[in-house]
Amino acid sequence: MSALPAAYRFARPLRFELAAQLLREGQSVELPATGTSMRPLFFPGRDRLLVHPARAADARPGDIVVLELPHGLIAHRLLWATATALHTRGDDAGDDPPLPPSALIGIVAVPPSPRALWAALRALFR
Repeated sequence: MSALPAAYRFARPLRFELAAQLLREGQSVELPATGTSMRPLFFPGRDRLLVHPARAADARPGDIVVLELPHGLIAHRLLWATATALHTRGDDAGDDPPLPPSALIGIVAVPPSPRALWAALRALFR
């Protein structure tokens, strides 16, 4: 059996390509939580994220934002933003490198709950 060409081995999953396109077109999407960086707020395989289209100007510190990166989509907490950079991190991960405001394509709707409050406080004050 032959190996797939390199362009296919590292291609972003189609569902994330479609989700990014829908968000850029102003449509909300629901995505599965797939990584562990946002624990304990979201658990992979269990939680789904409702993402509304947004721009960097719409986001506030503490929001869970969806960023479009070359390797895929990532949902992390916005720590602070400047005119030229977004500073984010996962609740259970280290700080991300600064990203351009154009990378932000959505904001996750997080229903109010004790878990959401605890996760936000834990993330912002660590």
